[in-house]
Amino acid sequence: MADDPSIEEIPYRAILTAIVKRFVQLVGAAAALGAARKLPHLSVDDEGNVLDYDQADPLTSITLLIHQYGAVFGDAAITLARQAAEPLAEAAGENTELLASTMTAPITILLVDDHVLFREGLFSLLDPQPDIRVVGQAGSVSEAITLTRDLKPSLVLMDISLPDGVGPDAARAILADQPNTKIVFLTVHDDDERLFAAIRAGAMGYLIKNVRVAELLAKLRGVARGEAGLSPALARRVLEEFSRTPAPRHIDPSEPTELTIREVEIVRELAGGATNREIARKLVISENTVRNHVRNVLGKLHLRSRYEIANYARDRGLAPPFAPSR
Repeated sequence: MADDPSIEEIPYRAILTAIVKRFVQLVGAAAALGAARKLPHLSVDDEGNVLDYDQADPLTSITLLIHQYGAVFGDAAITLARQAAEPLAEAAGENTELLASTMTAPITILLVDDHVLFREGLFSLLDPQPDIRVVGQAGSVSEAITLTRDLKPSLVLMDISLPDGVGPDAARAILADQPNTKIVFLTVHDDDERLFAAIRAGAMGYLIKNVRVAELLAKLRGVARGEAGLSPALARRVLEEFSRTPAPRHIDPSEPTELTIREVEIVRELAGGATNREIARKLVISENTVRNHVRNVLGKLHLRSRYEIANYARDRGLAPPFAPSR
C-alpha cells in the first residue's frame, strides 16, 4: 500500500472517522457505533475514531459504511455521510473522483439462474449487504432480457447455461438494449471456450461457483466501479488468448466461402458462442464430427481459430440476433 501514491494522498481513515462521528452527533454513540461495528474489517473506538479498515480496498470500506447508515437510518443518511466526507475528499485534490463511486445509489442486481434454490441462496447472501439490492430473479435467457429491460439493474449476475439459450446470447441481447448494464457470469464451467465467448459477448466478469463469499462480493463491487471481475488465473488466460489472436483480416463480401450447408450451420453456432458439445447436441451429431467441421471451416476460410470464425460470421451477417423463445 505504501508504494501507491494515490492511496497515500487520500486520508481514508480520516474520512471514515468523519462519517462515524457525524452520526454519533446525529443519532447517538450507541446507534452510530453499533451500525459501524457490524461491517467487516472496520474497527471503531468508543469515541467514533476508526482504528482499522480494509486497507486492501479502502473504497469498499467507505461504500459499506455509507450504505450501512443509509440502510439503518434512511436514504437521507447517505446525503449526510457525503457532507461529512466531502471536505476531506476535496482536500485530496485530483483524487476526489476515486471517492465519487462510493457515494452513489446501491448496486442493483438481477439474478439469472435456472436453479431456484441457488438463486435464493444468492439473494440471501447479496440483498442484506448495505450497498447491494437484488431487484429481480430470472430462470431463462428470455426472462433475463425482459426483466433487464423493465428493471434496468446496474448489474446482471447470471449462469452461462440456461434452458432456452447460452449466456453470451443473453449478454449480447441485453447490452444491445441496455448498454450501461454490467454482466457477470457465475458458472461451474471454467473451460476456455465459454470463458472467451463470455468476454467477447461483452461480459465484465466471469466467476466460478466455488468462489468464496468475500471474493464474490469484492468482484461484484469492483465490476460496479468499472473493474474486471476475473480471478487472477482467469485473467491470465484471457490476456494470453487475446494476445495470440491476430487482428481480424478484411472480409470481401463478394468472396465465395465454399462452405457446405452444415458448415454454415456450424459457423452460425460458433458466432453465438456455443461450445462443441452444445453444437453437437443441437445438430444431433457427435462432438468429433463438430471438430472435423470446424477444422474444415478453418482451412477453407484461411482462419486460425474458432474466434476468428465468429468474427467472420458477424462480418458476413451469418450471426442472427438472439430471439427469445416463446
